[in-house]
Formats: sequence, structure tokens, C-alpha cells
Amino acid sequence: MAHEDPSLNAEARRLRLMFVRFSFVVTCIIGLLVSVLLMLQDRDLTAAEVFSSIGLNLFASVIFAFMFSVLTNWVQDRHFRDTLKEGLDDFATEMRKSLRRDNELFLPAKNYAALDPSDGFGEPFNRDVTIDLEGSDFFAFYGPSARYVAARLHAAQRRPQQIRIAMINPANRRAIQRRAADRSAWPRTSGKSIDDIERDLEDELLMNLVSLFDCRRFCPIEVLYNDDTAVYRYVMFDQGVYVSWYHGPQSAEKELPESYRFDKDSFTYSTFRMDLARRFEISSHKVTFEAGQGDDMLIEHLRGLTGREIGPADLARWRAAQIEDSAEFRDFLGKIRHNGGQKHMSASKDVNGAVKK
Repeated sequence: MAHEDPSLNAEARRLRLMFVRFSFVVTCIIGLLVSVLLMLQDRDLTAAEVFSSIGLNLFASVIFAFMFSVLTNWVQDRHFRDTLKEGLDDFATEMRKSLRRDNELFLPAKNYAALDPSDGFGEPFNRDVTIDLEGSDFFAFYGPSARYVAARLHAAQRRPQQIRIAMINPANRRAIQRRAADRSAWPRTSGKSIDDIERDLEDELLMNLVSLFDCRRFCPIEVLYNDDTAVYRYVMFDQGVYVSWYHGPQSAEKELPESYRFDKDSFTYSTFRMDLARRFEISSHKVTFEAGQGDDMLIEHLRGLTGREIGPADLARWRAAQIEDSAEFRDFLGKIRHNGGQKHMSASKDVNGAVKK
């Protein structure tokens, strides 16, 4: 919606006031000139005639003053109403602009309900994530466990050229214990001891590292080990960021928490992207998986990371476990594409692969 410039409205008000003053001055000058000219027409008037003429003119002046006062009040009243209306319009315009800026900065563009995998993985969320993934050159994950990242990358028809993953260090016992305590409320962990949940999570983290290593041929994979508190996670692209709130009102006992999408111009996106860049800049606890590396490099890295004896058989076991663990999710992504997701995704991208808004 187009809005008038407030400076133009102020200029219009100033011009109207100037014209009112100018009209008053011109009227007075013309009246005086006409009076003088008429008085000079006849020099033979007697004093009585002069006083009579002055009295008549005074009477006429009263009538003129009354008419001028009425006219001036009408003009001033109209000027006041116009000024008030323009002032309110200016205020409303600025208020709308301020609200729009605040909405873009702080409010999410979309929100997604919490779910359990038994109820599905959430088509709206995963469709939007896939669209942004395939239209972005940058992809980042921050959270406790990058469980489905590799499956997303394998399913994508176009992949980013920079991938950054921040996840729990498999050797960080306290972080694993904290996340395991949160997972104990999930339906699928019902009946398991906390020790079993911790072992499963540690094994999942190692499985995730192996699956990310196997994605290194798409592009270099940067992995940062952090002391995540498992309060939230996010996936970030060029177009926006999806923040998942593990402890939100809807997320209690749900494996897939409620999520929100923030556009790239938002406060949340700008803050998270800068924070992630600085974490990778200052942290020494990270690794980069590249296409030229082999399993020997991965085995050596995992041994140094965990202090455990790890060999080729362990890698094979984790690869098989990852395929089994993500099978249902990969089928779900395929169904989204088959059941209309492909049409939506293709329509949302131009020839360069950029997402259209």
C-alpha cells in the first residue's frame, strides 16, 4: 500500500496557512486604497457630510468585519480539520510501518505443531524445509542430535555447497545425560532405564557422525562439537531458519517438538547465523569431512574423540543402523514429493534454483 510522505503533508499545511495570511493582507491593502481614492474624488464636502460618510463607512466596516470573521473562522476550522486528519493519517502510517518492521524482526512467518513419529513426521514442516534446502547454498544444523540430516541430504534433488553441523560430542557424558533425561518422557523410551537411554543416545551420535561422513562427496561437511543443553534446535538456510522448541507448551512428551520459521530478515535469523559463524571461528573442537578422506581417517577421528577401540566393523554396523533408523523418514520424504510436494517445490524455484517469495 502506498502512503503519502509526511514531509509533503507538512509542506501543504504551511502553504495553506501562508495563503490565508496573504489573502488577509491583500484585502486590507485594497480596502485602504479604494477608500482613499473615493475620498479624493470630492474636495467640497462639508464637515457634516464627512462625518456622515465616516459613520456610514464604520457601519459598513462592522458588516465587513462580521462577514470576514465568519469567513475566517470557517477557513480556520477547515484548516484545523484538515491538519488534524493529516496528522492522524501520518500517525497511522508511521504506526503501520513500525508494526510491520517489528513483525518482520520478531514474529515467526510460520509455526508447526509438535508430533510423535507414530502420528507422522509433519508434512507442512518437512515440505517447507525441503523447499528451502533445495533452494539454498547454505545449510546448518544446531542441536543435540543430527539424526535425520544425512537422510535429508540424500533425498534432496539439489544440495547446498556449504554444510555446518553443531551437535553433542559423543564423549560428553554430562550433555548425554541431560539429553537422555529429556528423552525418558518419550513414548518409545517407555520401560527403558536411564542408562539404556544414555547408551542408545551415545550410539546414535556416533551413527550420525558416520552418516555425515558419508555425505562428504556432496560438499565438505563441517562438524562442531558443542555442549548443547537440548532446549532448542534449528536448521538454517539462505532463506530462513526453523527453530524447534523442545520444552514448549505443545512439546511435552513429543519426539518432534513444535517449530517456528523465521525469515532471513528477522532478528532470530541474523542472531543465530552470526552466533553459529563465531562458534565455528573460535572453537578448536571441530572436524571437516572432505571427499578425499577414507574410512581410516574417520576411524582415527572417532578413536581420538571417544577413547574407544573402533574399527571397520563398527562403521559397518553404524551404517546399517542409520539405514534402518531413517528408512521410515526417507519413505515419508518420498511420499511428500510423490503426492504433490514435487509440484510445489518445482513451482517455488526459478531456473537458478532460488526460492521465489
